[in-house]
Amino acid sequence: MRIDGVNPIPPAVAEHVAHEPAVSPAPKAGPAVQDQLDVNQEHTANSTNVLVEIRPGNIVVYKFIDEANGQVIQQIPSAQMLNLAEAIESIENPKKQK
Repeated sequence: MRIDGVNPIPPAVAEHVAHEPAVSPAPKAGPAVQDQLDVNQEHTANSTNVLVEIRPGNIVVYKFIDEANGQVIQQIPSAQMLNLAEAIESIENPKKQK
């Protein structure tokens, strides 16, 4: 078999394939999708203070406090994580007691 040129398809077949229109199935129409946008027009300014504490062992604690009622909104790291770290430290270093 001898192949001349770049196209290995014989010219008669290549012309036949080139002239046939490509038929692709039409996409199926689904239900119409409508976007919904909810806009909150009320904007209340909540004042929040950030308290930064440095605890023994150079542990930095951030407390986000609501100015209106003085309650802690969020603390990073959480109190549970601080208690866990303290328990682990007391197990690792039994000589160091508070």
